[in-house]
Amino acid sequence: MKNLWKKISICGLLFMAFSVTCIFSTAEAKKLQNANQAEAAALKKVPAATVVEVDTDYVDGKLVYEVELLKSGKEYNLEYRASDGKLLKYDWEVKVPSNKDRNGKVKADALKKAKADALKRIKGAKVTASSKTRDDGMTQCKIILKKGSKKYKLVYSASTLRLLEYEWEIVSSSQPSDSQYIGAAKAKTIALKEVPDATVIKVEFDNDDGVAVYEVTMVKGSYEYEVKIDAKSGKVLELDMDD
Repeated sequence: MKNLWKKISICGLLFMAFSVTCIFSTAEAKKLQNANQAEAAALKKVPAATVVEVDTDYVDGKLVYEVELLKSGKEYNLEYRASDGKLLKYDWEVKVPSNKDRNGKVKADALKKAKADALKRIKGAKVTASSKTRDDGMTQCKIILKKGSKKYKLVYSASTLRLLEYEWEIVSSSQPSDSQYIGAAKAKTIALKEVPDATVIKVEFDNDDGVAVYEVTMVKGSYEYEVKIDAKSGKVLELDMDD
């Protein structure tokens, strides 16, 4: 009987060791150790695409791989976290919009229809911002949505309502400390001083090459503005305008 229990105990220990090894091996398999592995992961997500570039960056202090691809007239950008291979960001954009997309008559109810289409595509999401602006010489409808831990951006031609850009990214749950940074409200005030009477679409906290920043997106008339502000000092680092 003792020998039987010994055999059972040994088998149990071996099974546990095997299980732990399998779990560890699986975790290791998901880890991206180089650009080639990141490229392979991206090609699984976008089969038969052509890889243009693989770059590295740091997001929230963690190494990420950024993979750019081309397929069927669209440019794809995928961002993977190196430590566990998790896809953090996915987007595609039509490289060359058609002449109708660019120069067709703008629909009066384009923004309303774009919102409805976005909500059909991302069921259960909530629209957090929307705007009709001119970008790259074309009137576009931009819809920002939130669902769970993901934030989405969909961009449509205001003439044809064709979807020209689709993006989602995982939003970090960590919030910056108000004692350490100026805060989103202060960043918004600073941005509005740069572009008076603009409408603020969103304020985001980000880490730009190791520098904590607030990115404030606004619209005024047919123009969209993005103001990048140092999160500690409040200094305006960059002001971009899309027409």
